[in-house]
Amino acid sequence: MHLMYFTEQPMSAYPAKEADRLGYSILIFPNQYFDPNEGSRLYNERLAEYILADEVGFDGIMLNEHHNGPFCMQAKVNIFATLLAGMTKNVKIVLLGNPLPISDNPIRLAEELAMIDLISKGRLVSGFVRGGGTESLATNTNPAYNRERFEEAHDLIVKIWTTPGPWRWEKTHYQFRVVNPWVTPMQKPHPRIWIPGVTSRETVIFAAKHRYPYIALNLISP
Repeated sequence: MHLMYFTEQPMSAYPAKEADRLGYSILIFPNQYFDPNEGSRLYNERLAEYILADEVGFDGIMLNEHHNGPFCMQAKVNIFATLLAGMTKNVKIVLLGNPLPISDNPIRLAEELAMIDLISKGRLVSGFVRGGGTESLATNTNPAYNRERFEEAHDLIVKIWTTPGPWRWEKTHYQFRVVNPWVTPMQKPHPRIWIPGVTSRETVIFAAKHRYPYIALNLISP
């Protein structure tokens, strides 16, 4: 059994009564209510918590990202992962994870994850998710192609990690004339991949076919 630390990094310093009046607190809840000073305080408090979790012996720290809402302050999971790669010594850095369909450049994503794996000396667990509807709408990504983009981005990233370049990628959603990133992960053949999900039968089957652990998340409406 592994014991891991997780928080959504929520922000309570906003007018909840205004969210109640509007009937929502995500996607189009006005960002005029964001308080930068409180945001800075919360980010640094979370960092202190994560470092303590490493020091007291947690097996891992789990990170995720969401967009356009105070229930999760992490707009890019790889930023905190990079910080923790350099600031911690023992914990696995578990991403739950990068929403692949909203990535327009999986090559850059593969490079970022490789850097995290190298800085952490092989402690990265790279989770890939499809993301919720909010993520697609917040990044102007067509949700009709969510699964197609998820699977193609996954295939491209894994090939980047396992097949030396240069080579070319010409598929449905991504086209790259040159795929040849210099930085590749420490873990071979690639960092461990986990697939978090909520309700999708197809995603469970995808994880099983690739022999990835499937992480069943609770469905929580913010």
